Amino acid sequence: MFATQFTRQGERQLSNVGSGMKDTYKMHVDEDGKRELRKSGEFNQYAEIQSYKDSVSIDYILSRFVNGDETALSRVQGIYGDFTEMPKTMAELQQRIIDAEDLFYQLPLDIRSQYNHSPSEFYAQLDSEKTKNIFRVDDKAKEDIKVDVVTSKVDVEKVGDNNA
Repeated sequence: MFATQFTRQGERQLSNVGSGMKDTYKMHVDEDGKRELRKSGEFNQYAEIQSYKDSVSIDYILSRFVNGDETALSRVQGIYGDFTEMPKTMAELQQRIIDAEDLFYQLPLDIRSQYNHSPSEFYAQLDSEKTKNIFRVDDKAKEDIKVDVVTSKVDVEKVGDNNA
């Protein structure tokens, strides 16, 4: 018998199937300011994929459509809003982050200290009662703090000290 493409030539080679567990990483900054990725944990990729199986089932999608959900067969789910000022590149996004940090560092020291001198803590709590109380201006206020987001400047004026 002669050899064809279907005849085995020796031992069968099996490929490595890999692992269902995938590593997750976090950015770490050392004492010198150098950034590096470090392993922070693992997650089961197969279980995550399987968690979506009901929502992508053709029977489920068609039953949504039959029950009146017209968006069930849409390719793209609509998001409505004014996104004209959103950054379009990573460089624009990074510049916005730098501008926001600069704006935070222009605030008075006592206000920054209430947020542990962390811009991320400040912006995470921007709509909280704590922040509203800090920036609330009333008759007893000694300083009027004006934050101009467009020019990224903070002006602190004395209120009630007009001796003109």
